[in-house]
Amino acid sequence: MSVKAFYDELAPLYHLVYEDWETSVVRQGGALASLIAEYWGAGAHAVLDAALGIGTQALGLLARGFRVTGSDLSIGAVSRARREAVVRRLPLVSLVADFRALPVRSAAFDVVLLCDNSLPHLDSEADIRGALAECFRCVRRGGGCLISMRDYESPPPNGTVEVRPYGERLWAGRRKPGLKS
Repeated sequence: MSVKAFYDELAPLYHLVYEDWETSVVRQGGALASLIAEYWGAGAHAVLDAALGIGTQALGLLARGFRVTGSDLSIGAVSRARREAVVRRLPLVSLVADFRALPVRSAAFDVVLLCDNSLPHLDSEADIRGALAECFRCVRRGGGCLISMRDYESPPPNGTVEVRPYGERLWAGRRKPGLKS
């Protein structure tokens, strides 16, 4: 299954990865806003979330007054992020695109985000270098990229299938089994 197909299928349920997605949106928005202010100054408000997903980081930043454009390879994820923004009455500009080829003007943003392990989906060092070059193309002089990755243990041998329960989640007042990966 391709990365795009995986996230298209996961988009309606992605929030269940979090114990409390709404709290995570607020927490991540606050943490990112603090990092942006610390490293790029209080005037840095134009953000490109180049791995938008369902909007976890973008929604948190929008709620704090940032101007966010979101982009993701998955149309399912972008559609979900758009719906979440509408519900919250937040002005999310969004598009479907691979972060290795972003259809935006050069130097248009203060900060580009690549959060929640987007880079490990790439297959080669050349792809990673190309993606980073593309993200840096999008930032203004003095701006930068903010990347988050989880520290996992060594990957299992190729062909290994791992299933890990993440517990149960409540959704619309009903209990749902946790997602597995």
